[in-house]
Order: sequence, then structure tokens, then C-alpha cells
Amino acid sequence: MVNVVIAIKRILYLLLKLAGMSQKRIQIDPQTVLNFWAPSQSNTKNQKNTTPKPVLLLLHGFCGDGILTWLFQVLYLSKTYAVHVPDLLFFGDSITAWPERSTAFPAECLAKGLKILGVEKCTCVGFSYGLFVGFNWLKCTRSWLMQWL
Repeated sequence: MVNVVIAIKRILYLLLKLAGMSQKRIQIDPQTVLNFWAPSQSNTKNQKNTTPKPVLLLLHGFCGDGILTWLFQVLYLSKTYAVHVPDLLFFGDSITAWPERSTAFPAECLAKGLKILGVEKCTCVGFSYGLFVGFNWLKCTRSWLMQWL
């Protein structure tokens, strides 16, 4: 018997790759891995010129993971923005063995992951749980934020 969610996710991942996105697993520390969908190298600049696309960070809520929440927005917005969609800790493919369960810990991991990916400034969109993690992330990295939506 085929697991329907796994089959659908494979199709979604193919759509994302066609939109210029790639899955990146960032090792934050020996016990923590944060999963991101981020632009592949060929999708970080506007096609008409060589200026870098502005970075857009999409933070999901309690339902599913980043891609299941933001798929349609990613497909549309990736033409104009360098869209980054993390699976926040405890969701999707992001894991940790640390016992910390506050919204501050995922925010710290998010800041470290974005730094590893080379993000210096971004516009952030979040809702539900992602909003709380985003506010904690903002406390750590106020200089990175261009806009908060």
C-alpha cells in the first residue's frame, strides 16, 4: 500500500525543483539538523540582470511543514524573491535531541541556519507558531530584518 502523503510530497518536491528550489539540510550542532527549501544557485539572481533577488523567509504554523504550508506562495514568489522556507524544529525533516522546547531555541537555530546559508537581510512572513518563533528570531537578529509581515 502506498502512503499518499509520501507520494504527494515527492510530486511537490519535483515542482519545487522545477521552480529553482533545492532542499538543504543544515547541521546546526551535532544534535540538531534544520531542513530548508532555498533557491538553488541558478535561482538567486533576477533573470533580466545580475542583481540579487531580495530574500523572503516564510515561517509556517502548526499545520504540516514549511512546504505543505507555503507551496503555492513559493511557486509564485520564487520568480521575484529568493524564497527560503525552513521546517521549524519539531516539524517536517528538522530534528533535534535537545530537550529545550521553547520558541527561543528554534529561533536561535533558525538564525544559525540562515547565517550558514549566507542570508544577511530578509523580509519575513510568519503565522501561528512561525510568528512566535519569528518574534524570538527578531530579538536575536534585529539587523537582518528588512520587513516583518
